[in-house]
Amino acid sequence: MNAEAIRLYFRYNEWANSRILDSAEMASTEQLREPNALGWGDLRGALVHILDAEYGWFCFLFDRDDEGIIDPADFPDIAGLRERWRQQQAVTERCLATLTDADMTRVRTSSRDEAGQDWVLWQTLAHVVNHGTQHRSECAALLTGLGYSPGDMDFSLFLYERYGHSDLSLGDQTPIRRDDIELLLSYSDWANDRILDCAEKLTAEQFRADSDFGWGSFRGTLVHLMDAEYAWRNLLKDGVFVVEMQPESFADVAAIRARWAAEREAFRLYRDSLSEADLNGAISYEARGEVRRRLLWQCLAHLVNHGTQHRAECAALLTGFGQSPGNLDLTEYLSSR
Repeated sequence: MNAEAIRLYFRYNEWANSRILDSAEMASTEQLREPNALGWGDLRGALVHILDAEYGWFCFLFDRDDEGIIDPADFPDIAGLRERWRQQQAVTERCLATLTDADMTRVRTSSRDEAGQDWVLWQTLAHVVNHGTQHRSECAALLTGLGYSPGDMDFSLFLYERYGHSDLSLGDQTPIRRDDIELLLSYSDWANDRILDCAEKLTAEQFRADSDFGWGSFRGTLVHLMDAEYAWRNLLKDGVFVVEMQPESFADVAAIRARWAAEREAFRLYRDSLSEADLNGAISYEARGEVRRRLLWQCLAHLVNHGTQHRAECAALLTGFGQSPGNLDLTEYLSSR
């Protein structure tokens, strides 16, 4: 991944964080601190965790003094948290501005355990954004339940709001490496498998039960994840808009797994057909009645980010049913490799 692509990722990250904070400002103090089962204790805790993760990783990766974990108790309201986030955003931008393409493969070794862990810079920075997407999804679910939905936070929407119908200036930068995009797509496959493995332990009632967030139920959210891959593959490969998959077409997890296996093979064949020039080239597609032009790798990056968002919803539902999939972070996948 080149340096400008990473900076684009973090511009998206800032945009999505701002949308979450805008919605969170409408919540009362009691709502911010109300205990929940979606992770990090309450809404305030989840928001602070997103900030704290970015702070901690940037201290480690850029040799900055680390003053310890950021404490949710230090932020009685969203205004104070937003100000602290502005401070971190300034640090993030200064650090990213120094990066060159040659820096992207720089390796830092963590000393948290005896063996140590090597972290490639671009992969770790991609993790920070991916981690934010995961926990923003949890926050969005909580806010939606409170009546303060932040709306769509897709990477593709960010590109549209920031750059309009077309902005291909990144195509003039150092090309995105095929292996880097393949790593992100393989991570998505790994995380999907972990969700499916846990989903097979659900009862039929849990599988179909109505939920207040996601796509109406666990089944609906899981089918939406699969359908996004199916739809984007057909759109990018053939320019075809396919009919949306319906949850009612899948009686159980086994049926979804079988259909997803076929889709994964079709997607693999499509991925294998792409050259590095293809990934860095422009593609046009129609959305909401207008033509948009993007670099192909941006569309694939959106698909990975979209998967992270809705897997977080699936993971929250699974955890509520006593079937937590565990850590789905990109760093967990990198460590497992």
